[in-house]
Amino acid sequence: MSAYWLARRLLTSALVLFSAVAINFAIPRLMPGNPVDRLTGGVKLSAEARDALIRRFGLDRSLWEQYWRYITHAVRGDFGLSFTYYPKSVASAIMDALPWTLLVLVTSLVLQVAIGYLLGATAAWRAGTKTDSTLQTMSMVMLSVPLFWVAMVMFYIFSFRLGWFPFGGAYTIGATYDGFLDHLSDIARHAFLPIVSLTIAQYATFQIILRNTMVGVIRKPYILTAESKGISTGRLKHRHAARNALLPMVTFLGLSLAMIVGGSVYIETVFSYPGIGKLIYDAVLSRDYPLLQGCFFVFALVVVLGNLVVDIVYLYLDPRIRLQ
Repeated sequence: MSAYWLARRLLTSALVLFSAVAINFAIPRLMPGNPVDRLTGGVKLSAEARDALIRRFGLDRSLWEQYWRYITHAVRGDFGLSFTYYPKSVASAIMDALPWTLLVLVTSLVLQVAIGYLLGATAAWRAGTKTDSTLQTMSMVMLSVPLFWVAMVMFYIFSFRLGWFPFGGAYTIGATYDGFLDHLSDIARHAFLPIVSLTIAQYATFQIILRNTMVGVIRKPYILTAESKGISTGRLKHRHAARNALLPMVTFLGLSLAMIVGGSVYIETVFSYPGIGKLIYDAVLSRDYPLLQGCFFVFALVVVLGNLVVDIVYLYLDPRIRLQ
């Protein structure tokens, strides 16, 4: 890895993050409604009390002053106090929710890649057969179905009708556990439907990308040469064909981080899962500027760092980039 390439990618990532921070500041303030009215719950206040609230949360300052304060404090990880969870700080609210969001997103992303790889490689290896047609049809159906609809169907069937899984939360409040495994099992039961819903709704793109790329790779002369040498079907499919078709899939992995982060808002809202997505939903309803800014900043940071990691992985998968 050249120092020039790494420095260029770090600079690009920093510029993207800075742009995202600026947009994060603007988006909440473009929404209709007044955070003070939401904070008071519609109760009429005297002019003095209303002005005191506005000054308390710094809403009396100009936009440039608010933006400068936001930037200087965000660098230190200080996003102020949440309107919704006052007097709790935004950083504290995010840190409480972040582990649950990471549990769902990371697990789902791993499953999406694994399922997309297995089904994509199978469909490509049997291109033109009923197996290929069936897998492609399934993928196209899942791509056309909205994520929130998948989540609501899963919730209705497995939680409401069958009662197999809890109605919400990350764990059973007030429950006593016999041991660590019992506690882990309770957490897994609460996270199961959010993970499965997100995986089902978003695995298809990985499968389609790998399948279409691998079909072209299978026709390459070196595949025929390897087959003529008597290499086993499994090794030929995975180590020679699928491995050389992974680059577009890895490229999309960086883009999928933004999609899966956005999907967490729907998933956590439907299942009342206490992650950052649920925080964003609550913050939008209450016009909680600091909480929205903090959540958007964390998501932007995750996406930017994730794409940087993908670029580094891509560098090792494709040695031609090292020559640039």
